[in-house]
Amino acid sequence: MKHSSNLLFSLLLIAVAGCQSKSPPPAEAPAMPVPEVETADATTRKIIDYREYTGRTAAVNSVEIRARVSGYLLQSPRSADSDRVQPAEPAKTDATSSSLIPEVNVNEGELVKQGDLLFMIDPQPYELALQQSKGSLEAAEARLKQANKDLSRSDALLDRNATSAAEYDQAVAAVAELRGQIENLRATVARNQLDLDYTRVRSPIDGLLGRTLVTSGNLVAADTTILTTVVSVDPIYVDFNVDEQSVLDYRKRMLEGEVKDARQTSIPIRLGLANEDGFPHEGSINFVNNITDPSSGNTLVRGTFNNDTGILSPGLFARIQAPFTSEYEAVLVPTKAIGMDQQGRFVMVVGDGNKVQRRSIKMGDIVDDMTVIREGVKPGETVVTSGLQKIRPGSEVRLQGAKS
Repeated sequence: MKHSSNLLFSLLLIAVAGCQSKSPPPAEAPAMPVPEVETADATTRKIIDYREYTGRTAAVNSVEIRARVSGYLLQSPRSADSDRVQPAEPAKTDATSSSLIPEVNVNEGELVKQGDLLFMIDPQPYELALQQSKGSLEAAEARLKQANKDLSRSDALLDRNATSAAEYDQAVAAVAELRGQIENLRATVARNQLDLDYTRVRSPIDGLLGRTLVTSGNLVAADTTILTTVVSVDPIYVDFNVDEQSVLDYRKRMLEGEVKDARQTSIPIRLGLANEDGFPHEGSINFVNNITDPSSGNTLVRGTFNNDTGILSPGLFARIQAPFTSEYEAVLVPTKAIGMDQQGRFVMVVGDGNKVQRRSIKMGDIVDDMTVIREGVKPGETVVTSGLQKIRPGSEVRLQGAKS
């Protein structure tokens, strides 16, 4: 009896275990929600394609200031009143003497005007030479006056046969010789006056004064010693190199009538400095070199820019933006709508039934936050701008803000 009870209990346990081992039927997977994306319509705008280059600013005029006469330097832009050298003994022989030495009133690094006094060389030796030549001229003029009187008397005596022809000829020759001497002395006076003027070294142009290379008290040599430099600052040049492919592209478009020849018309360009956003300065091309550098394949191009604010100075790094097309109607989409995969650049275009398709594109210039699309998108088509990672070609999307 006890054995049968145990058997019955075992059978009940096996039945219960069998019931528990049966698994419930699998539940159906929930449907994936339609992804929501942001979109924008492709628009059109009249634009000009630009290309960017790098260059350096340069002065329109740059002059090395040299001494044109030799002598000891009395004043310079660097010399203070207490350091200025005075001549040992001012010349006071006549009214033409420059015993009052003019003052140099400009400093290094300042803007100067044409004619401003920059340096003063000791004028005394040149004043003395000028006075000596003037004295010789006055003496020669006095001798000429007497010779003319002698010639007049000889002429009267010759009419009365009271003198010989030889004596008359000598009187004529004396007058001619003195006239030649006077012309020579007048040239000497002019030269000495010029040398005296050259002791006052003046700026030949308007511009920015550079560092003083020779200070007061030093001996300077004529046409040899460089005293300083002056560079013009308004307007200012910018030199930049254009690569060979760009030159060829531009010439092709020029032959097709799309763009104008930079050598025959003014082509506007824009400039930005290293610390500036965009290209705030406007100028124009005024020179294209006649050769291409065979070592680099670049062609030198020069632009000119107004610089009335003085923000530009020679030697600065500059970014240049030059036009490469005439104005045309372009298709643009937001730059953030453009994706990149192994096949290249693409956008996702929303079509019928809110299904997207992949479009390979050919990009143009970037204008603000928009990108020019040369091929692949038509005006008015809708492209996905956000959520590209959530969609695949052919999948359905829900436009942001649309009702479910």
